[in-house]
Amino acid sequence: MEEIVRKVETRESEPRAGNQDGVRREIVIQVEAETLERQRKLARVQSGSGSAFEMLCDEGTRIGGDDTAPSPLAYFSAGVAF
Repeated sequence: MEEIVRKVETRESEPRAGNQDGVRREIVIQVEAETLERQRKLARVQSGSGSAFEMLCDEGTRIGGDDTAPSPLAYFSAGVAF
């Protein structure tokens, strides 16, 4: 079975500017996505922590996908739950 989520890179993150008590927070996430075939897509997600991951998504067969990975809505729902 193909990996649906995999870590592809880790780099040192740059320190973020903040005030003396460390209250200020900045969250930076970069995402690139491409269509592979049919409803299947690949996203590369890079966070401010320096880690990058590739994630596959697909749709179910009833809406034209092959059901090979979670749907985009499933990822969104999991993100809300986390």
